[in-house]
Order: sequence, then C-alpha cells, then structure tokens
Amino acid sequence: MRVLVLADHEHELRVAHILASEPGVEGVAFLGSARSSFIDRAESAAGYQVVVCHDGNGFDLAAAAGAAVVSAAEIDNSPVPAVVGASLLGVGLAMAARLESQGAQVDRVATARPDAAGAGSERVSFPRPVGRVGGTALVGSPIRVVEARSEAPWAAVMVETDGTGQAVVDDFRFLEAIALAAGVALVPPAGVVRVWDSPRSYLARAEHMGLVAAARS
Repeated sequence: MRVLVLADHEHELRVAHILASEPGVEGVAFLGSARSSFIDRAESAAGYQVVVCHDGNGFDLAAAAGAAVVSAAEIDNSPVPAVVGASLLGVGLAMAARLESQGAQVDRVATARPDAAGAGSERVSFPRPVGRVGGTALVGSPIRVVEARSEAPWAAVMVETDGTGQAVVDDFRFLEAIALAAGVALVPPAGVVRVWDSPRSYLARAEHMGLVAAARS
C-alpha cells in the first residue's frame, strides 16, 4: 500500500519514518508544512491508498482521493474505510481487550501524557519516571478509564487487572507515533474499525514497531 501521512509538525513525521520500513508499505510521503530530508512531500492524496492523520482532518481528503483513513480520532461514521482510535488510549483499550481474552478481569485503564488536562482526583501509580499522579475519569469509554498528565517527555499506558496487569512507559512522541502507525495493520475494505476491536493484530504491529508492554502486578 502507498501511505500518505498528514504532517504539519516535525513530531508528526515520526509516523512516516516508522511506516517507511514497514512490510506491506510500498511507499510513504507526507502532506503538510513539516520539513524532512528523508520523506517525500506530496502535493495531494492522489495515488495513495491510505491517509494517516492525528485528528479528523484527513477524512474529506481521503474521500476525495478514494483512500482509506487511519486516525487517532474516535468517530462512529466515516465516508471511507477507516481505522480509528489509534492513540495512547486506543493502545490501553487494546491491551485491556487482549488481557480479557486471556481470562483476566480488567479493573481500570490509565493513560498519562504531557498534553493531558490538569490533575484530577483519581490517583494512579504508574511505573517510574511517571510515578504517582492525579487523573480524571473519562465518560463514554467501554471500560473504566482514567487520564492523567505526565511530565514531558514521558507518557504511560497501564492496564490494572485482578492479577497481572501491563504497563508501557516511554517518550510521548515515540509512543504516540507507534500508536497511530500501527493502525495500518487493520485497514478494512469497508466500514469503521476501532483498534481495540482487533487487539491482537493491532498490538502485534505496535510491538513490531517498538512498543514494549511489561507485566505489572
């Protein structure tokens, strides 16, 4: 597949750099105001099969080009085949779904990132260097989710279970890029796929890209 990454900022180019060496990806370019000496800049989405974007801006562009979309945004309807929720929260929900398929009972999913809202009343103990921080419970998620703010450059994803949970801690931009790029493993022929609906395939691609989830008791 030929993939177009929307990138107005340098950190968004990380997604393109990851995908450039991925099996099944025949070509990668970016569209936007970022600058790169390694990734080609495209003038339009014409000729690309997949548009990758952090928000919802790529859906109309993909529709005009007859391409599919991979996005960190969470939407219910799309004019084109789409993979959505390819974000840190999506990684957490996929980790939870995989643990549940193995018989675990998930109590809580927690994420921490530098650009999250301020500290809330729910306390979460992430592995270091994030540590213990206050978070806010999200509404509308399929399971209990808490979102917290971490100190730059760190981010974390943690799934708490009745036994051995899992946690990921790494550079925020690195984890964000992997979460989005791994969505290419799930591009459907039609409809909308959430990354946690196919947790094994999604996490297998993310782990191939460098995601490391460690057991946490």
